[in-house]
Amino acid sequence: MNIDNLIFKPIIPLGAMIVFSIFLLIIVLINRKHIISRILIIILLLIISQRPMLKNEDDVSYVLNLDIVFVVDTTVSMNAIDIIPNNTNVTRLDRAKEIIKYIMKNLPGSNYAVITYNNDAYLKYPFTNDNAVILDVIDALKIVEPNYAIGSAHSLPAEFMKMLFTSSENKDNTHDAKRQKILFFISDGELNNQEILNNNLAAYDGINEMIDNGAIIGMGTPEGSKIRITDTINKNKLVDSNNFLLDNSKNPPTPAISKLNEINLREISDKLELDYFNEKDNLLDNKIDEIKKNVNQSEDDDVKNDKDLYYYFSMASIILMLYELLYYRRNEL
Repeated sequence: MNIDNLIFKPIIPLGAMIVFSIFLLIIVLINRKHIISRILIIILLLIISQRPMLKNEDDVSYVLNLDIVFVVDTTVSMNAIDIIPNNTNVTRLDRAKEIIKYIMKNLPGSNYAVITYNNDAYLKYPFTNDNAVILDVIDALKIVEPNYAIGSAHSLPAEFMKMLFTSSENKDNTHDAKRQKILFFISDGELNNQEILNNNLAAYDGINEMIDNGAIIGMGTPEGSKIRITDTINKNKLVDSNNFLLDNSKNPPTPAISKLNEINLREISDKLELDYFNEKDNLLDNKIDEIKKNVNQSEDDDVKNDKDLYYYFSMASIILMLYELLYYRRNEL
């Protein structure tokens, strides 16, 4: 047991228990019987009243009034492999999943919703505080089937975002505590159809006024990388021998290169009035800390899972009190 993790959550104020313990101690000393065992009982009662607990080593602030929306880009480019240098097994989408799980771990007890977009936007799950369900949804996310990819636009999730944040505002009207609306928009910023981003941003009008905090998180690098494709219906002329997506507009076809487009993502962040940062910038913890400071935090023991220790002392005190009871009955009878 790490003594640094020992905390107390008093059942009875310490001052009152000290006064009561002194009173009992005086009685014990006057009586002069079983002094040691009775002093031990007094000490144990004092400890139990202060409810010693072993703090959860993964302790975080457990937030109960957050509605968090995750918007995840699932276009083909999110399978680019520039997240970890020289590692072709981790894609941008893989890293996006890790980020979401990290946020959930550090902001537990919140309500979560998931939106994805590629050819169109999809509400994968509305608000729920069931972590297991959301984790299953996140684990199941895949890029759009490359054969059917027709291009995307960053404006696509706007209607679902409005719907979710409106539902959160409606909950504010029926509850005393205002719920904080948080958005994490995770994308590589590529815009690969004919729509113009500045025109698309009109779809986000008014959403900035619904959001309390969050971030636009960029995935990938400006240099870009190849796009790994391992799960597709028909790979014929779609990928090379190493399962990298081909750019068939070139002759001969060469591996397609996807590049992070921070200009587009910064346009979105400005429109929604949220911070933008790249996932490599290590700013996620700062954002999580900022969110925690601005919301009500719960110290609910059932949620925090701090380990109670008082029952160990309770068992010892029960044994001593049984001894006292047996001694009293034996002498009275």
